[in-house]
Amino acid sequence: MTKILVADDLGEEGMALLRDVGDVTLKTGMDEATLRETLPGFETLVVRSATTVTARSLELADELALIGRAGIGIDNIDVAACTARGIAVMNTPEAGAVTTGEHALSLLMSLARKIPAADACIREGKWEKSKFTGVELEGKQLGVVGLGQIGRVVANKAAGIGMTIAAYDPFVTQAKAPDGVRMLDLDELLATSDFITVHVPLLKDTHHLLNRERLFAMKKGARLVHAARGGIVCEKALCEALEAGHLAGAALDVFEKEPLSADSPLRSAPNLILTPHLGASTFEAKRNVSLDMANQIRLAASKGVVLNGVNVAKLSPADALRAGPYMDLTGNLASVLTQTYSGPLVSLRLTVQGSIPASCHQALKVAMIVGALRPSVTGTLTPVNAERIAEERNVRVHLESSEMKRDFTSLLRVEALIGDTRHIASGTVLGHKHGRMVELDDYVLDAIPEGPMLVTFHRDEPGVVGQLGTLLGDAGCNISRMQIGTAKDHENALGVLNLSGNLADDKLEGMLSKVHDIDSIVSAHLVR
Repeated sequence: MTKILVADDLGEEGMALLRDVGDVTLKTGMDEATLRETLPGFETLVVRSATTVTARSLELADELALIGRAGIGIDNIDVAACTARGIAVMNTPEAGAVTTGEHALSLLMSLARKIPAADACIREGKWEKSKFTGVELEGKQLGVVGLGQIGRVVANKAAGIGMTIAAYDPFVTQAKAPDGVRMLDLDELLATSDFITVHVPLLKDTHHLLNRERLFAMKKGARLVHAARGGIVCEKALCEALEAGHLAGAALDVFEKEPLSADSPLRSAPNLILTPHLGASTFEAKRNVSLDMANQIRLAASKGVVLNGVNVAKLSPADALRAGPYMDLTGNLASVLTQTYSGPLVSLRLTVQGSIPASCHQALKVAMIVGALRPSVTGTLTPVNAERIAEERNVRVHLESSEMKRDFTSLLRVEALIGDTRHIASGTVLGHKHGRMVELDDYVLDAIPEGPMLVTFHRDEPGVVGQLGTLLGDAGCNISRMQIGTAKDHENALGVLNLSGNLADDKLEGMLSKVHDIDSIVSAHLVR
């Protein structure tokens, strides 16, 4: 049972699911120092937007392997520090997309018809109808900055009320844009749109993306909606653009500093609607975020698969279910190679053949690196930092796919250059869950590549298997499965024996020493 620390309110339904996964502790309202003192001993941390995870808060968290951000924004988590420590970070980008998109549209409509100001006027006992003449949305161009999950929700719903949709996203080509969405560069989008809505993450490259120059480059009389993350829009410059009358209005749900300070100039800026970060604040979104995060943590705990990873290879839920057994197999094949053959690891190559989706290939590559390096890495090694460690060790890593040349639906081939010699292990998955090693160098076999295993190269002659069985039995090691592989061009045979029973390290090492004393054994290796 994994130890889980929930640092923000997750909702009872999500908490109930988490309690089925592990030992759950709920402790909210922690500052950096308190979080730092609390984290030791926990393997999983769950946060929303209230808790900030800094490099310092992680310094004592030696057992922490996973941080789940219930929501989409990750600017409250030092992802670089997590990556350096091998901690996976994942979020729930889809759970709140509809709610946040609908809030952006609510701000858009309120802005177009000046609803908040009109409501305040009525409550003050006034009737100043002429002050609140608005504009229609039908036929107006909406410029969507960021065409991710939320941006697409906004674009789709805005098109439904008759707006024309243009978008800017450096990662989306026109061919991949939704029907009816015209992709523009940012400058053209700002200059031609009647309304701009912002839906990009807060990153180094997006901080003050809409600065003074770009705000004043917007079409005169345009209106801005910002419900993404504080810091993307320069608030000082926005006040200037509103006061100068260049922009007809703006609506903000997020701010550079939250809560918004009492003396913020935004509070007195003209034609500005302010809401207190309500983007994901609906009953449905809170429930969906809670359940999605709990289910993702359950999958990570049971299968080692990180959905919606921020600093690991991304997998969709459908791909994760399909790729899980292949990820285990890939790591095990690589580990067999680096524990069977001695010498420095120079390079790794993964060849994926068959029906495994291309969207899973990167995750399989990382699994290969973890499996290959695990026997030699004494510190923290996870899919998060495996590529960095391989690079530091000057291990070259390659990934390729090819057409099937064998009688398998899918086949994985791991090649490792160890010293001056290239070694190969190939495998497949039977019934979507049973991993098999079907080739080791030139030897053909059908072995389960799961440790502990004894791998022997021995002369192909009678009595060898019997001697091994007797020796292992005397050492208290049961042979749970055995495969013998042969190769046409070799006089030696390959033995792969899965072991169970009393398998303390000292007993295994003593057993291995005795195996080498058998005359017919050329070499023997323990694969853990």
